[in-house]
Amino acid sequence: MPVLRVEPTTTILEIKTAYRSLAKVYHLDLSGNGRDFIEIQNSYATLSDPTARAIYDMCLVSKRRTRIASFGCLGRFGFHPTRRWETD
Repeated sequence: MPVLRVEPTTTILEIKTAYRSLAKVYHLDLSGNGRDFIEIQNSYATLSDPTARAIYDMCLVSKRRTRIASFGCLGRFGFHPTRRWETD
């Protein structure tokens, strides 16, 4: 994922390490830029949850194959695992 700067095959421990190092740099108290920190936090929330990560990975594969955005896979600020077309 580009926000956390990790590869698709990255382990949970490596994701956590990447999140912590970026959070130290872009935290609201240090940088004052809330948007970057929120994107980093949303990315970590998606990649650290096994179910959300599986759905995100499927969306990436689908996007790569068709070159068209999948239905509802990516929101404005990143991945939203709770939003589905049935409930919108």
